[in-house]
Amino acid sequence: MAIVFDCPHCKTNYRLRDEFGGKTATCKNPNCRKVIPIPMPKTPVAVSPQDLDAFAAAAFGDEPAQKQASGEMIEVMCLGCDHKWMVEASKEGKNVLCPECRRPTRVPMRKKLEKADWRTGAGPTLAKKETGLDREGAFGTVGMGGISDQTAREIVKGREVEEEPEERRRKLLKRLAIVVPLILILAAGAYFAIKSRRVAASDAKMEDAVAEVKKESKDTKYHALIHRASGEYRARTSKSADDIKGALTDVQLARNLVKNMSGVDKDFILAEAAITQTELMGTTEQVSNGSHLAKDKVLSEIRQTVTAIGDADLRADVIRAMTRRFVADGQPTLAEEFVHQLPESGELVGQIGLELLRIDRQRFQGDAEGLLKKAGTAERPAVQALRLALGKQPAKEEKGAAPISAIAMAESAALAGEFDKAARAGGKFEERAKALAAAGNIASRQNHPKTAELLKAAAELIKGEAKGQVSMGVITRVCQQLTLAGQDQAAESLAASLPDDPSKSWARLSILRGRLPLANGAKADDGWLQPIGDPTKLPAAAKAHEEIARYNAANGHDYQGTVKSWPRGIAQPFGTAGLILGRDDAARK
Repeated sequence: MAIVFDCPHCKTNYRLRDEFGGKTATCKNPNCRKVIPIPMPKTPVAVSPQDLDAFAAAAFGDEPAQKQASGEMIEVMCLGCDHKWMVEASKEGKNVLCPECRRPTRVPMRKKLEKADWRTGAGPTLAKKETGLDREGAFGTVGMGGISDQTAREIVKGREVEEEPEERRRKLLKRLAIVVPLILILAAGAYFAIKSRRVAASDAKMEDAVAEVKKESKDTKYHALIHRASGEYRARTSKSADDIKGALTDVQLARNLVKNMSGVDKDFILAEAAITQTELMGTTEQVSNGSHLAKDKVLSEIRQTVTAIGDADLRADVIRAMTRRFVADGQPTLAEEFVHQLPESGELVGQIGLELLRIDRQRFQGDAEGLLKKAGTAERPAVQALRLALGKQPAKEEKGAAPISAIAMAESAALAGEFDKAARAGGKFEERAKALAAAGNIASRQNHPKTAELLKAAAELIKGEAKGQVSMGVITRVCQQLTLAGQDQAAESLAASLPDDPSKSWARLSILRGRLPLANGAKADDGWLQPIGDPTKLPAAAKAHEEIARYNAANGHDYQGTVKSWPRGIAQPFGTAGLILGRDDAARK
């Protein structure tokens, strides 16, 4: 007896032995491949398990399917309107028009089947074993055993439907939507892990630099300078209350170690510490999360540091530098909140107003006028210059009006662009030198052609008739601005005229500070350090090592080998501190 039936899906005809009755199998038509039930025979016939694979190979082998392929039809689905219809197998791989929407649609390729070799383990594609892959009762029971594992896998593989390109594209997009964000998350994690390791390494190197300087030198001026560098680094990289507390402690040490000293080193170290303290102040968010300090706390610290600076002109330079920083932070008049408690507060308020006019007269005119009102009745040169610059000169007949100083006349004329008038400033030699220096400062900011003329005239007076009468605050500023104006020899001549090595070294450090911007990103030569002096004897020379290393690191130059070649004890740790700060500068660009 035999079981004769048609596939209920594609009508492919089957004639099978009675032994397969009641089982299920996959249709051998490559364009169907659906699971079909096999009807029961009229008379059941027992089959031994050993013959089951042979029957499966004979009944559901690939060869019969290939013989019937000539009359086959292929189902096509339009990707535009999802309409399905049948076309002749001869059109496989070709484009046909959808009968509904007339869109060209590619006829899928039939799956090409190869003849199975039962002995090599390939097995017939329709054979099935009672495993996790089968349905209950398909080709085998507990009593009959089952077909081979390989045959079962071929059955499952045979059920796969050929995917169209559009479907493959959709699956690819879905996978990318999962994989790409995962890759980005992993990359971000790796980046922050590497960054954290670098920060930890920099922290350790800065701590080592501080420890080495304190071990090698008994001079507390060096201790103050290296603590200042550490404080700046900690403040700039602070992420927690402990970080900012450490930064505050460093800068407080920098101040307290020298504030009771005397001499030029003390004033310049305090000036460096005061400017560094502005890094402690944070935004509202930073203050709330504890990583930076509130404004009132920082201003109190700055006031203590600036008060200890003995050089009034250097003190004014510090206030001007802070004003520039506060302008960048959107708080142009912030310095005015603490200068009222400093010596000569009226002069400092006037300097803040003048600095705002130097930065942007149109933008900050209203702020400058408000500062003039807060300066009170003090007739210091900066207040007079601010009044003149704002067009508020007192009437000549006004009682009690102080004579207008040459400094105020020169500075207000320079702010108005009248540099020839500023060059004719009168007064005593000291006052005239300061007037020319003030006008030269404004000309330097504007890159005016009169800059070199004004500064050279100031330098000649400082070396000659006003020698010993002009403060180091003015002299170092003139040296730096002469260098920026391309007058290196004039700057060096002024520095060489000073009476002692500490004064000369700070003046020459100012020359270095003028040379670095002119390098315009090119590598700075450590030969520039030689004129400044021995770093083990002059704190300014140690600071110079920090600054040249910082410049080179900030501009992407490999300077680590040079720093390692410097002598240990002072030069090398200051160079290391400079490299760390310079890398942080580069990261902020």
